[in-house]
Formats: sequence, C-alpha cells, structure tokens
Amino acid sequence: MNAWHKYFVVLLAVISFHSARAQEQGPPQEPPFVQEETEFEGEDLQIEDEIQSAAPAKESGTVNLNEQTPSESNIEEDLMIEEEAPAVVEEAAPVVIPEEPPQQVAPVKKTPQVEVVRKSKSGGVEYIQHPQAAKGLMTITKDGAYIYRVKPPSASKESGTFRVGMMDPPKIDSADGVTNYDSMYGGSSQAMFMFDYEWKPFNGYGSLGIQAGLGLLYATGQGRFITPDPQFPNQEAKEEYSFLAIPLNVGGVYRLEWSDRQWIAPYISAGGTYIGVVEIRDDGKSPSVVGTPGVYGAGGLLFNVAAMSDDTAFTLSSEYGINNLWLSLEYRQLQTFSEDVDFSGGIIGAGVTVDY
Repeated sequence: MNAWHKYFVVLLAVISFHSARAQEQGPPQEPPFVQEETEFEGEDLQIEDEIQSAAPAKESGTVNLNEQTPSESNIEEDLMIEEEAPAVVEEAAPVVIPEEPPQQVAPVKKTPQVEVVRKSKSGGVEYIQHPQAAKGLMTITKDGAYIYRVKPPSASKESGTFRVGMMDPPKIDSADGVTNYDSMYGGSSQAMFMFDYEWKPFNGYGSLGIQAGLGLLYATGQGRFITPDPQFPNQEAKEEYSFLAIPLNVGGVYRLEWSDRQWIAPYISAGGTYIGVVEIRDDGKSPSVVGTPGVYGAGGLLFNVAAMSDDTAFTLSSEYGINNLWLSLEYRQLQTFSEDVDFSGGIIGAGVTVDY
C-alpha cells in the first residue's frame, strides 16, 4: 500500500471518531438527568478558560444584559441620560421707552345762560343778549366788524405842557462895572426849556386851574480880565464859565373851552416866579449863586390835534387815557425885581399840551 493511502485511512478514522463523540454528547439534557463526567471534561473546561482569557477585556462603559442585575441597582438610573446643563440666558439691557407728555385736555366750557330778549312770531328764532353787550357792543356788521358804544370822555382834570422858547438875554453886570452878560455869553436871544403842570378843579364855561412849572436856561462863555492886558486884546481869559438860570413859577390859568372837541382854545395865565442863577468856573473855584424874584403873565392858543380825526381821538382816549392833544403857542412876559440880575423881557415858546 502506498504511503498516502495510509494517511487517508488515518484521517477518516479521526473524522469518524469525532463524529461519534459529538453524537454521544448531544444537546444539553434537562434535569433530573445528570451527565457523567468524562475524561475529556476537564480538558474542555481548560480550553474554554483559555479562550475567555484570550478574549479582549470588556469595556467598563458596556452593559451585559445577560448578567443578573443586583437588587440594589436601579435600571432606570442606569439608563437615564444625563441631562444637559441649562443654558444661561443673559439679560438684555432694559429698553427705555420715552414717555409721551401728558396731553392737556381743555376744560369743557359751559354754555353761559343767556337771557332771551324776544322771539320771532313763528317761534323758531330767538334773540338773545350777546355776551359782549356788557362791554358796550352795539351791533355786528355783515363784514363781521364789532361796533361798540363809546363813552363820551369826561372833562379833563389835569394837563401837562412842554415848551421850547427863546428869551431876551438877561441884564447882568459884574462888580468891575465893565464885564456883563452880553460880553461873556453873547447878546443874542437865549434858548429856554419850560414845563408847566395844570390842575383844573373848576370846569364850566371854560376851565380854571392852578399852574406850576419850572424852566432851564443854559449858556457858556469865556472869562474876562479886570485889568487890561496887552497880550489879550479882547480881554478873554482861559477860564470857561457856565451860566444856569432856573425859573420856578406858580400861578393860575384860565382856558376858554366850550366843547370837548373844539379846534382852538385860547388861554391866559399869570403868577409869581423866582429865578435862581448859578455861574460855574472850570478852574475849580467856588461857583457864584444869586437869584431874583419876579412875576409873569402869558397868553396863548391851543390847537386840538385829536379833533382832526375821530379814530385818532378814540385811540388816544381808549389806549392812552388822553382826552385831548394840543399844539401850544405862547408868549410870556417876565418882570424881575433885582437891578443886578434882571431877567425882564419876553419869551416866545411852542410845545405840546396833553389833557388827561
């Protein structure tokens, strides 16, 4: 027999042996059958242990469902998925909404109770008193113009007059007997400013009142040498002088007025006066102060500006409380009692007179 035949027979024998061995063991038997130990049982267990030891180690994170779960363990806890930490939401900055200003609600105006004057015959139209009637409203035109009743102005009790006039130069001589007013201040007419106040307690056929006023005369000039000096042929000194005259007047005035809006009103006035004089030098020396008493008489005409227009008269009366506005022309004669300070002469003036 050839050699490979021998090997073939041995292989069949081994295969047959193992097949018979497998049939003898069979499927696992149920109790009460107890399988007897065989000589190959120890070897089988040893091989199984080696196989288990050679197998890779189980991961700690895996779960063997075939193993018995201890009674203390809780399956729900093992299978519970770890909850994620709640997300932290940052609070946004508060949004400031501008507040709207409170709206002011106008109070509801109550309809005033008005008195019905009369009704139409049909009864559908009522004529009532207009709320402005108490203020003098008389009628309303088709154009919407309101016409009011105007109270006639009462007679004026006071007046004020401002005038500018030209007067004759006073006659004043110095102590040396050579220098006088004309040589120092000029011999032409001098400007004078005057203000008169009138109080008229008596109003009848004309008005009679008390008058009080004051005036101002101002002049400047160069001083004069008492002893003649060849260097100054005109005898003028370097010092400058200022001359002030202030007349104070008190008297009575009568105005011929027969209506509230007459165009021209003549008047006359008279009284006493005292004229104070002050002469001031610019070299620092003491001023000279003198004065003289006197009397005056005047006459003039008043021209009524308010009588030119009713609108002008209404505006002056309602807005400014002026009854009449006059242009004044006057001539006044002065007579003083001092020979050294003599202001005797005439004054022609013009100005404005206001009645209120």
